[in-house]
Amino acid sequence: MLAGWKLGPALAAGNTVLLKPAPQTPLTSLALGLSKVLPEGVLQVLPGGADVGRGILGAVDRASFTGSTHVGQHILRDSADRLLPLTLECGGKNVVVVLPDADLDLTAENITMGAFSNAGQNCCAVSRVLVHRDVHDSLLDAIRDRLQAWTPASKTGGASSSTAAGASMAYGPLIDQTQYDRVMQYRSHRAPDMSAEESVLEEGFFVPPSVYTHVDDADRLATDEIFGPILSVLKPFSDVNDAIRRANVLPYGLAAAVFSRSYPAAVQVANQLRTGYVWVNTYNFMPPYAPFGGRRLSGIGKDLGQAALNEFTFTKTVVTQL
Repeated sequence: MLAGWKLGPALAAGNTVLLKPAPQTPLTSLALGLSKVLPEGVLQVLPGGADVGRGILGAVDRASFTGSTHVGQHILRDSADRLLPLTLECGGKNVVVVLPDADLDLTAENITMGAFSNAGQNCCAVSRVLVHRDVHDSLLDAIRDRLQAWTPASKTGGASSSTAAGASMAYGPLIDQTQYDRVMQYRSHRAPDMSAEESVLEEGFFVPPSVYTHVDDADRLATDEIFGPILSVLKPFSDVNDAIRRANVLPYGLAAAVFSRSYPAAVQVANQLRTGYVWVNTYNFMPPYAPFGGRRLSGIGKDLGQAALNEFTFTKTVVTQL
């Protein structure tokens, strides 16, 4: 999917493309490169690690990257001598702000799906929740009810019957041993307050969806991009302006959401969140015409929409006197 976000506008703008997939997930990109859909030479797929990536940066007119902030910073530095134009869609520590009039069933459903789909391996996954004190305990109860429905794909065969509360939801494994070990470090830092059913397999990188409550804003659970099925519900707020301040305190700025039955109140909060993408009363709905991208340590430039097409073009002015 992410390769498609890059390839679509790049090819539509008339470019040829060098595509380097992540070392952990090269197969679908290689299959695309071996297909006969495009003329020879229009798309070349180069699997490999960091050395391949650095080589590509020296051979292209523009680069577009999706991945961690750490790698994005390296790409920015490696491109500095050439002043290479870049699109960087990097990490995030995405927050959901829950106002006191929110529909709690809708909110809990979107939070759990947003946090635990794809085992939390999603740059815009829900990671932090700021909830008003008046509905804090009720929201936790609703999240707990939904968490009980999540079972390991090793048990369900990967099938999920529904997103509704009480239905079976399958969670899959993390991508590799490195990421598994990283996520487990956070679970060893503090035992979760709520957790889904553990996997029965001795092998595989399954980590059950886990929820931490009353998390301090300075705790590493609240500050680090974990990239796994871990959700931190921060200490509740009483004043919405304080919630906005706390939501904006981290250097990331990728995605956020606001839940409220009052559209004006939700939009007022959304307009003050320092992120590139904000949902109101939903999460992870991404229409292809809506530009997606972050700010600050979450990146530069946009994927999707007309803005993505513009990223792969160059404005040239020719002035002629006839």
